[in-house]
Amino acid sequence: MTDEFDIITVDVGSSSTIVQLFKLPQQMIDYLWERIDIAKKEQKYRKNSLVGHISHSYNLEDPQNVIISNLLHILYNPNDNPKMYEFINKEVRCVYDRVRREKFLEPHLDDLWVNFQKKGEFQPLHNHSGTFSFVIWMDIPYHPKDEAKLPLGQSTSKTQHGGNFTIAMSGDTSRSVKEYFIRLSPEMNGYCCFFPSDLCHQVYPFYTSDKDRISISGNISYHPKEPNPPLVYQFPFHTSET
Repeated sequence: MTDEFDIITVDVGSSSTIVQLFKLPQQMIDYLWERIDIAKKEQKYRKNSLVGHISHSYNLEDPQNVIISNLLHILYNPNDNPKMYEFINKEVRCVYDRVRREKFLEPHLDDLWVNFQKKGEFQPLHNHSGTFSFVIWMDIPYHPKDEAKLPLGQSTSKTQHGGNFTIAMSGDTSRSVKEYFIRLSPEMNGYCCFFPSDLCHQVYPFYTSDKDRISISGNISYHPKEPNPPLVYQFPFHTSET
């Protein structure tokens, strides 16, 4: 089934750490826009708990737990996505080795928020809590080729930083740090990037649009399995008015 999602697998630094990129189904994107509209009305500010130099971040609610169930439906699939399946299992085994209390752990969405990033704002190098994290790009209002044309973007480097999402990784034989670039443009709207929470990443500022750059971020942790887990919905989505 996952071949429908055009999954891109990135080996970061070495084959021991992987990141995956994939386009979300339109039903899920529509659901996320509904949740964003509600978050803007409720305005539960999250900015004070984040490192980003951005204007507005709001807590995002997923009352029926559809986000994590559908993300893992895509990612945690031994037949169609065996590389990520094995990577998730390896990371969860590391969690179990640390806590050494429960044999059965299950995923929980610990944090979920939406960012509204304006021209000139940025997310500095940072990592997240939890076991896995994800970012979903909802509206990228600029294009890297336009950012590269700006006078401040001119350099001898072949890599243009403006507006891009990057992952930092250490060199295998030195103390130097390299960046893996995910180039953002309107074509990336609706794409999700799934990665280990301790993997450092950042977002460079953009300058060629007056619109907000809208993205969703979340953290997933593994907790002892509940005896009676709540009902989890998958497609089609069941939205809430709350």
